[in-house]
Amino acid sequence: MTTGLTGLALLVFQLFIPEWYCLWFPLIPAFFYLFGLLYIWLFAFSYTLGVEKIAMSYLTCKVLKFVLSVLVLLFYGFVIGHDVVAFTAAFIVSYFAFLIFETCFFLRFEAKLKLSKQVKNEKTTVHSNDVAAFVGGSVHDSESGDRR
Repeated sequence: MTTGLTGLALLVFQLFIPEWYCLWFPLIPAFFYLFGLLYIWLFAFSYTLGVEKIAMSYLTCKVLKFVLSVLVLLFYGFVIGHDVVAFTAAFIVSYFAFLIFETCFFLRFEAKLKLSKQVKNEKTTVHSNDVAAFVGGSVHDSESGDRR
């Protein structure tokens, strides 16, 4: 995703708005690539803690990404100060492109997780004591193994 978006942005800059290309442009895909690695690590870590922690880690990543993005834009604007409008516009377009991609990824991930949880619950329901009690006649019969 990072490589494709970077190539598309470079193509748009070169063909349509070459005067807006800034030397610090490679900082943008590097930022989103590194943050993507952080996402992967945090999701893997959250998954080991428990599936219920994944939604919270997703929200934490979104807030962290927003705060770091604002800090990067402020740093660029106040410290570097060269082609601020072009850099900010490219950064915001990249931010929203990655936001859409990450949200779609998370929704697909949650759907697969919910489906696997549903399948697991169906297996548990089929093999639970209630079914054994029905076959044996009572919960006592199913627990004691008495099959008269």
